[in-house]
Amino acid sequence: MTHNHPPSTPMLKDSEAGAYSGPRIFLHWLSAAVILWATFSGFGVSLLDQQAPFRQWVESFNPQLTSLFIPFFAWRLWLAIKASPPPRHRGLQARLAGLAHIAIYAMVTGVLVTGVLMMNHPVEMLDLFELPQLIHSNSALAQLHQEHHVMCALLGALVGLHLLAVVQHQVMGRSVLGRMLKR
Repeated sequence: MTHNHPPSTPMLKDSEAGAYSGPRIFLHWLSAAVILWATFSGFGVSLLDQQAPFRQWVESFNPQLTSLFIPFFAWRLWLAIKASPPPRHRGLQARLAGLAHIAIYAMVTGVLVTGVLMMNHPVEMLDLFELPQLIHSNSALAQLHQEHHVMCALLGALVGLHLLAVVQHQVMGRSVLGRMLKR
């Protein structure tokens, strides 16, 4: 079935337009910035002394940043679900890419949920309001902390795989990156 939408119609689905929608492009790059910052800064400061001022700043800033990111990630996930074609209409490589994207979305969800749950003190959000500590059991917090770090490492590996796939497509002359830069 073909759709006869004029090219300027803003309601085109990503697959019909040949490019991602403006909101999906914005949310992709916002996600990339937040995920890369949180991953590198989070693992990076673990190499510093716990009293180091930069480590303390990152450990204060990252929970605020990632908590504020949650509604944007939920929006991104919703748009991705709405835009996804049924798997039976895609080839093997597209289905594998779809599975990789599902794994990334699942891992980001896990990282965000465990990150909120493992907060061992209330988090002041931009000096406007406070997010309460939800779990008070030390053993549960330790378990969540461990799960959070494992999921962060897995997310880092998935992001690396994603970046390698982008490079492979670019080298092979299929600019998937171009679709994420045009609008």
